[in-house]
Amino acid sequence: MLNIVHDNLPHGNVWFPQKVYEVAFSFRHNKPLPFFFHLYDNLTFHTSADGLDSFIYPIVMADPYIQCRLLVMNSNPFGFWSYVSDSVIQGLREKRGWIIIDLYSEPITQRDFIPLIEALSDSSQFPNDRILLNITSPHFTDNKQVFCHPSFLEMGCYVQQIQKSYGPCLCSCGFDPECHYPRKRFLLLNNHMDYPVAQVFAKYAKTHPTSFLDSSNDTYGSTESSSTFVHMPQALYENDFNVVLEGYVDNDEIEYPFITEKTYRNFRGKKPFILMGNRYSYKVLLSLGYKTFHPLINESFDTYETRDRCKVVLNELENLRTKTDAQWDSFLRECEPIVEHNYNNLLSRIKQTKAWLEGLKDL
Repeated sequence: MLNIVHDNLPHGNVWFPQKVYEVAFSFRHNKPLPFFFHLYDNLTFHTSADGLDSFIYPIVMADPYIQCRLLVMNSNPFGFWSYVSDSVIQGLREKRGWIIIDLYSEPITQRDFIPLIEALSDSSQFPNDRILLNITSPHFTDNKQVFCHPSFLEMGCYVQQIQKSYGPCLCSCGFDPECHYPRKRFLLLNNHMDYPVAQVFAKYAKTHPTSFLDSSNDTYGSTESSSTFVHMPQALYENDFNVVLEGYVDNDEIEYPFITEKTYRNFRGKKPFILMGNRYSYKVLLSLGYKTFHPLINESFDTYETRDRCKVVLNELENLRTKTDAQWDSFLRECEPIVEHNYNNLLSRIKQTKAWLEGLKDL
């Protein structure tokens, strides 16, 4: 059993998360919660930490670029601790609880992260040593207060299937039980084609309409406006292979690979894929225990600069597109052990997260 303290209900602790009812609300518990709590059956909720031997004070941070400022100035009269109740602060000082802040949706830059960690290193006024950060990339986990456990981006597609039995699916997965798609070889996987690299792939897909099912009609520089996207997971089932166009590919502000649900949904759906993401994205996936498809696919592009990486990915796509049906059948059979491993690794990482949360009671 885990004791969860909420002192700001019906809102989330400290911040009212942006789009909380889309990505940070658990219908199983009828509470705003970080995603890694959504699968828990044994949570008990309290409005105070008084009298609790152990507790977790969960916080969702959807927009780290903005919200991290409160943590950097956490001792300020209007900083982070001014929003936390006295009972929680006292419980933290007595080492009875932890604050877990889930940076779950957007990336945080090194420029913002360094002063945040420096601020948390000072516990002279408030129990900053009892704050743990869960972040979407292992890039920052060399700090003892930082972890990279599955949350919305990684486990969201898995949790959302379970959420439907507890309440309406208000997430952006676009599920429509009446929707059907023609069978295609490839799915171009991205919600918006609104940056230059994506435009290149959208053009390639449009050139081969018999092979590709597009995930969006919104393309960079387009004069037409459309909000028509394919529905998940139906579109995922009607193809053999996914072409993933990750976010922030053209953004030099993010100093590390930022991997989103566009990639992770392939593990839940047991689909082979090729990833046009940030440099070293494949390296990050391997560090998290997932497998990729080398040598079935030439993945050497992971170390290349963006322009060269784009060229190699398109070349690999052309090699895949021109395979015969017999060659495709053989290729997909060889991919099966990899996609099974990735699905099981996702479940294993979720299980490890539960063990981590349970273990906090003894620290």
